[in-house]
Amino acid sequence: MKRNLILFSLWCTMSLSLFQCEGNDEPTPASTLNCVQNPDVCKLGEATNQFGFDIFKKLEADKPDDNLFISPLSISSALSMTLNGANGKTKEEMLKVLGAGKISLDELNQSYQTLLKELPNLDPKVKVDIANSIWYRQGFAVNPAFLNTNTTYYNSEVRPLDFSKPDAKDIINKWVSDKTNKLIPSIIDQIQDNSVMFLINAIYFKGTWRKQFDTKKTYDGDFTTEKNVQVPVKMMSYGNSLVKLSYFSNDKLHAVKLPYADSVYSMTVILPKEGFAVKDILPELTLTNWNSWNKAYSAEEIFFALPKFSLRYENSLNASLEALGMPTAFIPGQADFSGIATGQELSISNVKHKAFIEVDEAGTKAAAATSVEIVVTSVPNNPQFIVNRPFIFVISESRTNQAIFIGKMMNPTNDK
Repeated sequence: MKRNLILFSLWCTMSLSLFQCEGNDEPTPASTLNCVQNPDVCKLGEATNQFGFDIFKKLEADKPDDNLFISPLSISSALSMTLNGANGKTKEEMLKVLGAGKISLDELNQSYQTLLKELPNLDPKVKVDIANSIWYRQGFAVNPAFLNTNTTYYNSEVRPLDFSKPDAKDIINKWVSDKTNKLIPSIIDQIQDNSVMFLINAIYFKGTWRKQFDTKKTYDGDFTTEKNVQVPVKMMSYGNSLVKLSYFSNDKLHAVKLPYADSVYSMTVILPKEGFAVKDILPELTLTNWNSWNKAYSAEEIFFALPKFSLRYENSLNASLEALGMPTAFIPGQADFSGIATGQELSISNVKHKAFIEVDEAGTKAAAATSVEIVVTSVPNNPQFIVNRPFIFVISESRTNQAIFIGKMMNPTNDK
């Protein structure tokens, strides 16, 4: 399934990370979190959504015919932890990309503190687990203030680890696997010799539909790609009868909301109208439109069918983040992460993201993990003597300092 599912996947992701103050489904949350009492948290939601729309479009543009599924909240969380160690131009760029000019670093941190505490309690019938961790090379001197900020506001676990041991990456990967209920079994492929830190976020979501699909009414159907190729799928439906759903449409698209459990969480499915493709509605994917559309849903009786599917995605986000406006963080010698460690030249080596979603008649399981790898690039203070170019050599005796032999080596591979 190609580009129609791309947009579907994004809207699913954003439904998990957005605080919506509008909508027709009245939530009955265990938490009292709302936009009136917690305006900064909703500012964080808007910033995360803007960032999510932006990076989604960048990733989509690279492979327009491929499926795509990300968690903007996971990516933003991992980068926000890293941001607390950034200074100078590096900090300015990262904050602009993550906050989109809507939120300060203090607001970002405090809002995440509230978010991480309250998000799992919004709907007791929906399981939402969010975990953060910082793993640093044993013996690497991390600034205590950096660690304290991340443990205080991001509830981050902090663990020194001997990166030289063969099982070091397995220990980190097991943490990710455990926190995502094994949906993301690993995030790190290898630990480089100059890797000094990994900042990791993991998210797990499991929700049952408020109105579940009847497996007996699932039928064999066809899904037509934008290249006009038909592929067989299992289509979930509520049967031939009409069902009342929150529905929205404009001249290019129409969308429905599928609530989970108590309707606090929902999946928004958006479909281009006949004559339009995903590429035609991607430009409409803006924070302003998203907020406007959320106010325009109305209860409509419609026939509805959705394919069962699962999707696994992984990618390095470096190029997309650089294109969005934070290139300095990746440039050795220019990146400034002096807040992480004093006297070290640090930069981001890789921002890796993995995500998984499975949609069936009962509901949805989804997970994501993001890893920010920090490497050291500074030249050690002690002198270096690397003989990697032509040189002169002398053999002498110590009593009179007599030179016995003198030589010049121009090419060590020539022995004559």
